[in-house]
Order: sequence, then C-alpha cells, then structure tokens
Amino acid sequence: MITQSKLAKLAGVSRTTVARVINNQGYVSEETRKKILELIKLTSYKPNKAGKTLAIQHKKLKIGCILIQADNPFYQELNKGILIKAEEYKSYGIEVIVKYAVFKAEEQIKIIDELIGSNVNALLIQPINDPKLVEKLEEVAKSNIPIVMVNTDIPDFHSAFCYVGNDFYLCGKTAANLLELFTHGSCNIGIITGFFNAKSHADRIHGFKDYISDFPDMKIIDIQENHDDEWESYHITREMLDNHPEIDALFVVAGGVYGAGRAVKDYLKERKISMISFDDVPTTRELVKEGVILATICQQPIRQGQMALEALFNYFVDGTTPVNKRLYTDIQIKLKANIDT
Repeated sequence: MITQSKLAKLAGVSRTTVARVINNQGYVSEETRKKILELIKLTSYKPNKAGKTLAIQHKKLKIGCILIQADNPFYQELNKGILIKAEEYKSYGIEVIVKYAVFKAEEQIKIIDELIGSNVNALLIQPINDPKLVEKLEEVAKSNIPIVMVNTDIPDFHSAFCYVGNDFYLCGKTAANLLELFTHGSCNIGIITGFFNAKSHADRIHGFKDYISDFPDMKIIDIQENHDDEWESYHITREMLDNHPEIDALFVVAGGVYGAGRAVKDYLKERKISMISFDDVPTTRELVKEGVILATICQQPIRQGQMALEALFNYFVDGTTPVNKRLYTDIQIKLKANIDT
C-alpha cells in the first residue's frame, strides 16, 4: 500500500511536504507540487490519511524536548534541527517545547516533571547516564508517553521509543584509526572528554581503546574531563601537556575543542602534537585549516534533531514505529582539504 511516507521517498522530499500538497496547506514550490501530484496519479494513492491529519490538529499534541545546556556549538546545531521540524509541524497543531538543562540528573528530572505537568504527549531528551534518571524515564514510559533519546542514550533504559544519533563506539574506533595512520601506530595519547557520565562520550573512548589494543606503541597517558567548557578545556589541556611532556597526540572526545586546540598551539614550537577532534563548527574549522587539528569526525547534528522529531511525527500521524530502534546518522571525516564542504 502506498503511504505518504512512501510518496515522500519517491519524490525525494519530506513527509511534511507531501502532506502539505495533499491537504493544500502551507507553501510548496510549484515544481515540487506538480511532481507529487503526478506521483499520486501514477501510484493511485488515495489520500485517506486526511482524516487522521485533521484528528491530529484537533488533539493539539505537545512534544517536550530537553537538551544539554553547555558551552558547545554542537548543541546549537542540534537545536536548530529540532526547531526546523517544529516549525514544519505547526500546521498540524503540534507544539514543540524546548527546555535546556545542565548535565545533572536532578535538573533533567525536574524539567521532566514540569513537562509532564503541562501534559506533553511525547518526550525527546539528550539524557545523562544516571540511575535516578533511568527510574524517572521508566515511570514516564509506563504512562504510554513515547521517549526519543537524541545524540546520547542510556544503556539501562530499555523502554525508549528509539535512539537517534551516531554509533559512538564506531566513532571512537574511527578516531583511533585516523590517529594510527597519522602517527604510524606509535604515539603517547592524552584524552580530553566532555563528561565521564555521558554514554556517548564513554562509548567513543571505549571504541578508541578497543582499536588501539592491537597497537602496543599507541599508549594512553592521561584522561581528563572538561565539562564541554572551552576555558576549562584550555587549562586542563595545558596542565596535561605540562605534566606529561611525552604526550604527542591528543584525542578530544566532545566539546571544548577550541580551548584544547588553543592550548596545543602554545606547545607546537616545542613538540609535534597530532590532534583528532569531533564535530564541524566554525572554531574547529579554523583549527583544521591551521593544521592544529589533523582530522575532525562529524555527526550531522541538524539531521539528528530533525530525525528525532520525524520519528515522533510519523508515530502520531501514521502510527508507525521505527523498524530499527537505533537510527544512526552518517560518520563524516573532515580534513583540511574538505573542511569547507
């Protein structure tokens, strides 16, 4: 049976664009409109979902989002993806409420209670890995409120609707593989992570460690936490490099890349330091162009935000659930040659 989602795939557009054409709501370019109408004719699609769409509008659904509040441009891009979809879904009467929390379980739990108190129909969260939060999310899930985890997840929470983000373990292995190529399999490594209790950060380190276990000359000397804060990252990196003059490679696991990069620049006249980072933000691009960062691994934050809301939208409109509960975005490697693409 042809559905709106299948029409969207055939047309190479979003599910929302197809719905706009079928319901004659919102702006769609004339070229795209004609294309979708032609596909409707060719596939003999019957727009019997219009009643469901109208029912969704009358329900006035609310989706609550909890994102991490930290000094990390990546989170701004993630939020951008969510807001793009939130604007699209307004025509369906779906309200998206975005809240920000510091990386503490108590803060996230407090905001969850606020959102549940305002009668949200679904929850999208960038969660901290903490037993107290798991208990709270399990409680919410029992109320038949779908919960989407975006960008990072919790291993002990088994009632999630789905997870949207990178395969972070594979990202960590990729970072180690790049460092092996740059250093010919021989280096002393300092690791700067964001949060020890963020599963996404821990998974990257786990993948990194597993890869270098086959390379005895690749040794981890020290691991420090910077709380995704640029200023803290700068000082922690300087202290690490001062205390361990043997370190000649740096793996920055999450945020605080610019601060760590600035610290590395202070030492480049004295010793060579091969640096690998994550994400593609303006300050990171600057360091890649300068040769301070040799490669950065990107995870499509805007797309993550969009996919997370799309999963809930498809559930409320079509009643569909993801076939695979882990929806991964692509891993992209950027070097000086392609950093601007």
